Amino acid sequence: MIDAHRNAEPVVKNFHLIDGVLCKKNFDPSGKKWLTIIPRHIRLEILQHFHDAPTAGHLGFSRTYDRIRKRFFWPGLYRSVRRYVVHCQECQRKSVPQKPPGLRIPIPPATVPFQRVGIDLLGRFPKSTRGNKWIIVCTDYLSRFAVTKALPTVEAQEVAQFMMEEIVLKHGAPRVIITDRGKVFQSKLVAEINHLCNSRHRMTTRYHPQTNDITERFIKTLADMLSMYVGVEQKKWDYILPFVTFAYNTAKQETTGFTPFYLLHDREAETTLDTVFPHSIHDSENEYVRRLVTQAEESRQLARIRTLEAQQRDKDRYDSKPRDVSYNPGDLVWVFTPVKKVGLSEKLLKRYFGPYRVVQRLSDVTYLVEELEPSPRRRKRLSMSSV
Repeated sequence: MIDAHRNAEPVVKNFHLIDGVLCKKNFDPSGKKWLTIIPRHIRLEILQHFHDAPTAGHLGFSRTYDRIRKRFFWPGLYRSVRRYVVHCQECQRKSVPQKPPGLRIPIPPATVPFQRVGIDLLGRFPKSTRGNKWIIVCTDYLSRFAVTKALPTVEAQEVAQFMMEEIVLKHGAPRVIITDRGKVFQSKLVAEINHLCNSRHRMTTRYHPQTNDITERFIKTLADMLSMYVGVEQKKWDYILPFVTFAYNTAKQETTGFTPFYLLHDREAETTLDTVFPHSIHDSENEYVRRLVTQAEESRQLARIRTLEAQQRDKDRYDSKPRDVSYNPGDLVWVFTPVKKVGLSEKLLKRYFGPYRVVQRLSDVTYLVEELEPSPRRRKRLSMSSV
């Protein structure tokens, strides 16, 4: 009896009541000291808040799981998050698998934040109630931190003002600025800004935006996130823009292992829920400052190393042969259907429709599918690239 009691002591020490809330000790230094234990009846609400809400952005499993595990605990948390994200139909209808041809030559990562940035435009969107039609974005090549702004036009003056006010005056003058060959980026006004800041302007090759791949990937992610929250008329997309940008900047990047916010500010951002649930107590002020200074440079160096390693892995995958994908009769699939509607932005429309049921494999790359209510008229002959 005594032995059983002694064996149970280490387990009991891992749990603690804080303000009447049962918490579990967190052994991961990146999260809170104590994790709130979530009962079964409110787990779905937690999953919805950290995946579906505008401040979460419908991001993937890794980022959603990282947000939750730093704050909460329940048995089977990993499986619960993965199951929820994998079965999110909104995410399934926006994700587009791609395997473009050619070899990849990665751009070396920067050594400090905002040393190298990419700038691009997203739009045209339907005119919002605020009169905006475009989004200009800037991404930092080290931290992956993103800066966005809705614009009524894409005149050189608007772009130059964004570069000066949102980048140079807030983060310093970049050494290298990467853009596409759009007319606005080749304007005299933008050239004067680059000359004033002594920034080298590198433009992507024509029809090959992958040269600015970090910015291009963010634009795709941003469009997907916006599409989760805009209304049918798409008139208030610029209202939600700051929220989804915050969601992106506070989500851990798989490449660097850190959130963009942390790599830029040397601390994590607190969300609205962080003010509701118990927080861990920081070290003394002096110890906390010393620890931040030490960790900041180490984290950025580690992020750069991880970026280099990820680029090599990505290049190996990119240059390898495509994966052999096949479907069996009875499998449920989404079908890619290009849709264009007058007055609506194509980037904010869903890309996949269904689900459809696979009826027959006609060849290695062709399938016969049908809607879930079987009917010969509702069957479609499709290439694998559309499934």
